[in-house]
Amino acid sequence: MSIVSIMAAILEHELRDHGILGLSQRDCETIVHSMIERTAELAAHVKGHQQRSCPSDRT
Repeated sequence: MSIVSIMAAILEHELRDHGILGLSQRDCETIVHSMIERTAELAAHVKGHQQRSCPSDRT
């Protein structure tokens, strides 16, 4: 079982616990993939912003 499948199963369970029904395992996997991609983009953006803000800290 992949990490995405595990995260999707957890997401599906959490959504169900909060009354959000009707999403399939595949829907949850798609959401997890999107979240991973967006997290990576945000991390790259923050890292780039930090490097521009503190040029003396570059190695």
